[in-house]
Amino acid sequence: MRADRTAATPVIEHVRHLIAQRPHLPVAAIARYAGVASSTLKSLLRDTRHEKSQDQAQDRTVSPTIAQRLLSVRAVDLPCRDRGYGGRSTDATPAIRHVQTLLSAHPALSQAAVARAAGISPSTLAAALHDVTAGRPRRIQQAAAQRLLVLDPDLLLIAALTRRSDTTDLQQVIDHLHNLQLRYDRASRSFIARTAGVKPSTLSCALLDHVRNPRRGIYTAIAQRILALKDLPPPACPRRIQITDTGLLRRLQALCTAGWTLKNIGAAGGISAKTLTAFIGHPHSTPALRGAILAAWEELAHQPGPSPAARQRAQAKAWAPPLAWDNETIDDPATSPNGIRTPAHQSPWTPDLLHHELSFLTHLGLSKAQALKRLGLGTRRAHQILGHTALTVGKGPRSISM
Repeated sequence: MRADRTAATPVIEHVRHLIAQRPHLPVAAIARYAGVASSTLKSLLRDTRHEKSQDQAQDRTVSPTIAQRLLSVRAVDLPCRDRGYGGRSTDATPAIRHVQTLLSAHPALSQAAVARAAGISPSTLAAALHDVTAGRPRRIQQAAAQRLLVLDPDLLLIAALTRRSDTTDLQQVIDHLHNLQLRYDRASRSFIARTAGVKPSTLSCALLDHVRNPRRGIYTAIAQRILALKDLPPPACPRRIQITDTGLLRRLQALCTAGWTLKNIGAAGGISAKTLTAFIGHPHSTPALRGAILAAWEELAHQPGPSPAARQRAQAKAWAPPLAWDNETIDDPATSPNGIRTPAHQSPWTPDLLHHELSFLTHLGLSKAQALKRLGLGTRRAHQILGHTALTVGKGPRSISM
């Protein structure tokens, strides 16, 4: 053994005794209290745990300075969960009851303001309030308890009504959020916050505080990040004012007619199938729903879906397919689908009408059989309507002669 090293076995046994006395205390906390790097202590424990023989374990050494620091630590000196891990502590109930009285008597006060005035973290105060309200024992540092008990409600109210120098008016941020949501579909507040590099919870808390007390502001740096947003990236998309709920419903029904299930459509648009089902029953859209259906329409409308069952169910409900709609008319509630015979269309078939419908459908790429099926006619019925008139529809390889 080197002269500048000492055996690690007594040190490790002492540390293991400390861990047994404080099982809920992290090893890193013991290392910090002893003034030793946590990686050093963890490495020491890990190496001795994995030694293959007792001789190898006894050969493990450590520097005398580290050994002295660890051996000098006593279990009674370490933080204890029953004492709130805070050294000298006291029962939190009297101080927390005082805080509850202040909050009840002065609704304008927030827990965060009380915590800042007492010099403790808002999360610590919130946890203490939760435990005391639930009737569970809770201890806090004596100094913190004393500061809570001597809080002056008048001074707290003055501080609550006075905007901090590092904050700004939140109303301009609210107006900017509203304008962005008017310009873009799928522009939720959470998405806008993430795009601006702000935590969504931070923005939500600021908006909630503004509702409780409009004089409270928002940190200037956060406000500047949000106000700097002029345009939003995908999946937010510029709102098209001509898009109607009727048009959205038609798009959704048309995708189902093409063989896409609501699950497929929801996956393409980033929304749940349950939301789409609810929209079919009650067509009232939200920005997120508008963006999802439009995104799915752009991706899926020009290709057949994988589900024959979805196609059959849609056809049984007489839903129009994607090719039956034009971009200029799909959002107009007064228009009807092209090439589709509906109960509202009661005019009888004539040779000219049939010629017109077949021409339209074949120009869209349908075969003769597909066009007749779309019109709800068989070959024999088509011949009866046309009589002995020869009909040629389309040009080239897609032409139809009857």
